[in-house]
Amino acid sequence: MPKGIPDKMPDRNCYGISKYCNPVEQDCSNTKVSWFEHGINQCRQIIPHLIFATGSLMISFPSAAFAQTANSDSINLINAANPSGLIEILAQISVGSSEVMLLALFGGAMSFAMMAAFWLIRERNRVTDENRQLRQSLSNYKATNERNEALVNVADQRVVLWNATERAPIVLGSLSTACGAPDSKTEFLGFGKWITGASCETFEKALLDLRQRAVAFDMALQTRGGGVIEAQGRTSGAYAFVRFIELSGERAAFAHLEAEHTGLLATFDSIQNLFDRLDMQVWLSKKDGSLYWANEAYAKAVDAVDTVAVINNDARLFDRVEREKIQAGIKVNKCFSGQLPAIICGDRKIVDVLEVTSENGGAGIAVDKSAIEKVRNTLNQTIASHATTLDQLTTPIAIFDAEKNLQFHNSSFQQLWKLNPDFLESKPSNADILGAMREAKRLPPYPDWRIWRDGQLEIYQALETRIDWWHLPDGKTLRVVVSPQALGGATWIFEDVTKELELKSSYNSLVRVQGETLDHLSEAIAVFSSDGILRLSNPALWKMLRVESSDIEPGTHISVLTELLTGKFLSPDIWDDIVGNITGFDDERSTKVGRLYLEDGKIIEFSLVPLPDGRTMVTFLDVTANVNIELALTERNEALEEAGNLKNQFLKHVSYELRTPLTTISGFGELLSMRQTGKLNAVQNDYLNHINTSSSVLKAIIDDILDLATIDAGAMELELQKFELEPAISNVVNKLSAILKENHVTVDTNVNSAARHLIADSTRFRQIIYNLISNAIKHSPDGGKIDVQCSAENNSILISVSDQGPGVPANERRLIFSRFESSTSGNSRKGAGLGLSIVKSFMELHDGSVHVESAESRGAKFVCTFPAKPDEFREAAQ
Repeated sequence: MPKGIPDKMPDRNCYGISKYCNPVEQDCSNTKVSWFEHGINQCRQIIPHLIFATGSLMISFPSAAFAQTANSDSINLINAANPSGLIEILAQISVGSSEVMLLALFGGAMSFAMMAAFWLIRERNRVTDENRQLRQSLSNYKATNERNEALVNVADQRVVLWNATERAPIVLGSLSTACGAPDSKTEFLGFGKWITGASCETFEKALLDLRQRAVAFDMALQTRGGGVIEAQGRTSGAYAFVRFIELSGERAAFAHLEAEHTGLLATFDSIQNLFDRLDMQVWLSKKDGSLYWANEAYAKAVDAVDTVAVINNDARLFDRVEREKIQAGIKVNKCFSGQLPAIICGDRKIVDVLEVTSENGGAGIAVDKSAIEKVRNTLNQTIASHATTLDQLTTPIAIFDAEKNLQFHNSSFQQLWKLNPDFLESKPSNADILGAMREAKRLPPYPDWRIWRDGQLEIYQALETRIDWWHLPDGKTLRVVVSPQALGGATWIFEDVTKELELKSSYNSLVRVQGETLDHLSEAIAVFSSDGILRLSNPALWKMLRVESSDIEPGTHISVLTELLTGKFLSPDIWDDIVGNITGFDDERSTKVGRLYLEDGKIIEFSLVPLPDGRTMVTFLDVTANVNIELALTERNEALEEAGNLKNQFLKHVSYELRTPLTTISGFGELLSMRQTGKLNAVQNDYLNHINTSSSVLKAIIDDILDLATIDAGAMELELQKFELEPAISNVVNKLSAILKENHVTVDTNVNSAARHLIADSTRFRQIIYNLISNAIKHSPDGGKIDVQCSAENNSILISVSDQGPGVPANERRLIFSRFESSTSGNSRKGAGLGLSIVKSFMELHDGSVHVESAESRGAKFVCTFPAKPDEFREAAQ
């Protein structure tokens, strides 16, 4: 800034401008006014100097001229003369070029001075007018500012102003402390300290939107002191401000109601979210009893899609009878509380129901108590079971609570101490029970009774189990185990160890008796510890191993015994294994047996038995005679098996050899029956029929023998196929028609519709039916009847053949299916005894079975059970 210009105008020109004007505009106005006044002052200083310079020039220029041309007379003449004379004198003066230049400079300076004077006068007038206007505007701004301050700085509102270029906000006005707002401006700006949490969070979010995006807002804020303040957020240019107005009267009441309504909505939403996450059924109803809200568990319980469907369908959790019970309880007590059955997710459960009602409606909750009831019942059953179990124990038990009162005792406790049951049922204290035992003279007469009793009762302050020994006057010895409980109290267990002590005494006697017994056993016994030391032996060991008793006394190491037995075994490795099992560290110790072969021909069977204490017992038994007998029996068995094989081979060979001549006989018999060789008489025909019949029977026997040989060799394979039963059975009956006619026996076949077909080997099936009917013919009387029944039962096909013969005795049923076994009971015709064994073998090949039972009327009934769908046939079909 130029030198001499003031930094600011006088106070009378800028009074109050900092409160109403922009700082930039304020500086410009001050600068403009100061420049104008400074220019006027400079003009005031320059103009006198300029006039003085001009006057000097004017004086100096004529003087110089006159000095050159005029003399003193001329001067006087001029002074006396009139102006016209002066003009004449001037006309006579001669002017040079230098004088002309001076005169021009003088004229220019005078012109410049006059023009500057005129310009300065005009600018002064203009600046004066502007200063007058500025003073008027400043006065107006000051009045406006005072009016605005009067409007803003009131006692019931406060304004907070933010400028975009400034961080610190401006706080104007004030609020009463009764509304909960602090009076300090700094504390007032800490909104979170005096505004409630929910209101503060909403307000700060709205304030952020106001300052960043100029989003206006109006909201009611609830203070921590219980007051309500209205906040109005607005923007104006680069400013954002919030006006806080203290509410009163109806507006305050409305704001309180609105805040309370918002809080209630938030609370209801929280409660609703809580109820939706509960696994309990919660519902709200209207005045008329219809539902208007239910939680998710309610919708799930009634199998509804969602809660909206529950409300729309008015789906009820309880049936009509249960709802009537609830309504009856509500009419009496305005609420209902109890257990009711309900169908929850398709299951019938017992729930605890609490439903209350009011003038505006009702609310209810149902808690599934099924699991709790189940646990409670299980706990009660467990307690009862434990009580029953403890009551059945022979060990007396008494349980006392933390107050030292009796809570439980079993019957053995009462029987031991012979106390009055009524006294025990009254739950006496532990001290009283000890006193009753003393009065009944069940306890020893302690001279210092109180000290002993108090010492026994100290267990209730102890932490560890205590074990005492009581010696009763009747000779019993009790082992008393007292265990303190974690929640207080103690459990007393009285073990009668009288017999145990007697057993220990008996055990010692038994050990001595056992030693005497072992000494007289013929079996050699030795017991070794895990370190190989001999702990026990009997004389039989010395005799069997042929060593001196002094060499293997208890305490001898097994290595010493090994040296004594060196050279006596044919297989020393076996003895080394025995030594290794005795002294080894095998985790899985098990019994091991084997044999030792001595050089003198003896065979000794040994057995290693691990004992619980880590010891090993070794027993030696001379089995030379038994082994010899076993070898003899083995040789005999092998001879018998070889004889059986020879028999089977003989039968197979004979069967094949008999088939050729039998075929010839049958062929010639059929040839004679065809009458190609000539006509036969009646006797010849009769003989020929006998020949053909006998040939067929013999052929069947030979086929049976061959089939049995094939089955024994495992070479027979079945060809399963599906066929009809009735034609197959009729085919067999036709083949046996001659025999049936000869024996005057008829066959009646009955096939059930469910058993018309069978999956089996048709050829073997016909053999089975042939043998069964043949067997029935042999045991049927003249004029008898054979029934063949076919039925289906339990995925099986049952085929039974019944006769009217004498039946099969019970003692023969076990052997009737054996080979070459033929029953001779009654008037049966004895056969080869292969037919039923063939039937059994073929049925086993079909994964079936055959058994015999008594017929309904009389005779025997053979029942064959075939699988309806054999696995082999299904695999083949696949």
